Amino acid sequence: MESEVARFIVDGLVKQGSAEGTHAEISVRTLSALGLDSLDFLELLNEIEERFDIRIEDDAVTASSTVSDLIRFVEAKVAARASKSPVDRA
Repeated sequence: MESEVARFIVDGLVKQGSAEGTHAEISVRTLSALGLDSLDFLELLNEIEERFDIRIEDDAVTASSTVSDLIRFVEAKVAARASKSPVDRA
């Protein structure tokens, strides 16, 4: 079953016009192979940060990362944030 993170990221790429195909086909491509320019790439990362209330470090995800790499990275960040107590998040 596809996670909420995976759906959000792949749907965002499709909406931007950067990706076509099934979610499985898109997930194995690198971000650079999808033709994302730097602005599209930054917009995608910003949308992910806002949607999942996380911070993505500048060098954590690169254009050579696959969509699956990005999904796993975001899922790990979301899980880490969820495991912190409300006091730790402040």
